[in-house]
Amino acid sequence: MEAPPLPARPLSTFTLTRGDGRVYAIRTVEVGRHNPSLIKTIVDIDLMTYSEQTFSRYTAGLMLRHGRNFLLTADDVPIGTCQCIRSWERPNEVVLFSMAIRPGWRGRGLGTRFMRGVLDALERRGMRSVVLLVDAENTAGIAIYQRKFGFETVEELPDEFGNGATQLLMRRTLTDEPLVRPLG
Repeated sequence: MEAPPLPARPLSTFTLTRGDGRVYAIRTVEVGRHNPSLIKTIVDIDLMTYSEQTFSRYTAGLMLRHGRNFLLTADDVPIGTCQCIRSWERPNEVVLFSMAIRPGWRGRGLGTRFMRGVLDALERRGMRSVVLLVDAENTAGIAIYQRKFGFETVEELPDEFGNGATQLLMRRTLTDEPLVRPLG
């Protein structure tokens, strides 16, 4: 697989040795500007991860242009994506819209490191909290969000997507420091 050019800022780097002995440079990067070549990558990883498609090429393109987008890369090839958007009701809150890692790379702690890198980057950017939705039946995911990352359930949303399933809205406070607004 050829790596698309990454207009990105590296956030963290570490190495991972796979079972075959190959060592990979793993990076969490924030996409710095819109890059149409990443649209296919986001859509492909999404299709490999979820039972229903999250993105079309149009919504993925809009997210790249107007959201906060993060990639997890192995030797500069994207193996994970995370898309965030700012909340309308709470401008200092980010909605973690989608996070996915390619099959074959899962089960190695990469999701945990990726999520920590994303949360740290959002805090450095001045965000005060992060929310996400998770299916109420996804007990393993809920436990990870609570135990590893400090998310708390703040609301139950029955039939949120019109499919009969209940979603949980979970929030993590990134900082309790007062907002400092620039003078002038």
